Amino acid sequence: MLTDIINQINEKSPTILVVGDLMLDRFIFGSVDRISPEAPVPIVKLKKEEQMLGGSGNVIRNLSNLGIQTSLCSVVGQDSAGDLLIDQLKEKDIQISNVLRLNSIRTTEKMRIVADRQQIARVDWDMDEFKADFVDDLIKNISEHIENIDGVIISDYAKGVCSEALLKKVIKISNNNNIPIFVDPKGLDWGKYEHTNLITPNIKEAETVLGKKLLNNQDFEKAGEKICSTYNIEACLITRGGDGMSFFCKNNTFHLKSNAKEIFDVSGAGDTVISAMATGLVMNLTYKQAAEFSNQAAGIVVGHIGTSAITTRELLNLN
Repeated sequence: MLTDIINQINEKSPTILVVGDLMLDRFIFGSVDRISPEAPVPIVKLKKEEQMLGGSGNVIRNLSNLGIQTSLCSVVGQDSAGDLLIDQLKEKDIQISNVLRLNSIRTTEKMRIVADRQQIARVDWDMDEFKADFVDDLIKNISEHIENIDGVIISDYAKGVCSEALLKKVIKISNNNNIPIFVDPKGLDWGKYEHTNLITPNIKEAETVLGKKLLNNQDFEKAGEKICSTYNIEACLITRGGDGMSFFCKNNTFHLKSNAKEIFDVSGAGDTVISAMATGLVMNLTYKQAAEFSNQAAGIVVGHIGTSAITTRELLNLN
C-alpha cells in the first residue's frame, strides 16, 4: 500500500496549505563525561549543531518529503532567526507569499541540548505578544490562491498566529470551497477549531481539554465522541504514544497499535501524524487507511533523535 500511495502522490501532486506558528529549531549535540565544578550540572562537549524548520515548519518538512506541494501561512520577525527560516523555506521551494515579516516581534526559537542520545535541556526564545493586525493581509492572500489548495492543516503551537480571528476566516473560506481542514491543536480554546474535518490531539492534550484521565479503549472512544460533538468536528484521532492511536467519527471507531521499534525522541511526532493523515485523506484514502499510513510514519520518526521528518525512502523500506 505504501508504494501505491507514494506513486499516487507523485502522479496527482496535491497542494496543502499549512496555517500555523513557524519557529526555528536548534540542536546542540554532544557528549557528557563529567559534572561541572561550578554547579551540579553536566558539561556537554560540543560535537555538532543543527538548525531546522520547527513548529508548523516541521509539518512543511514532512509534507515536502512526502512529495506534497506546500504553501505556508505564518508570521516571523525581522531578525536573524527569521532570515534563516525564510532561506530554508526557499531552499525547499515552499510558497512563502503568506509568510509575513514583522518588526514588532521576535521569531520563536527552541534550542535543545542532546548528549549521548538523551535530551538534557531546552532553551526557548518565545515570540513576543502581538496584536492580530495581520489577519486581513493573510486572508487576502489565501483567498486569491484558494482554488489551488486541496487541503488545509492548522498547526497550532499557541504562539499567536492561530488566533480565533484568523482561524474563523480560514475555516469559512475552506468550507465554502469544500476544502478539508485538519487540526493539530494546542491549549484549551478548541472552540476556534469548529467546523473542521479532523483533529489530532495527543493523549495529554485530550485529557486536559476533557478534564479526565483516559485509561482504556472505551475511554478513548468516549473522548473522541465528546470532542467531535462538543466542537462540531467530523473526526478525532488521539495519539497515545507507545500505545498507538485511537480514531473516532460517527459510525467508525478503531484503535491501532504503535509500529515503533524504538522510541528515542517524540519531538515533532505530532507533526508527522497530521502531515501523513492529511496526505492520505487528500489522496482519497479511507480514514483507516490514512491512519495506518500515519501510524507507520510516526513509528519511524520517534526512533530518531531531534525534530525529525518522515521520508519516502524510510516508508518504502517498510515494504
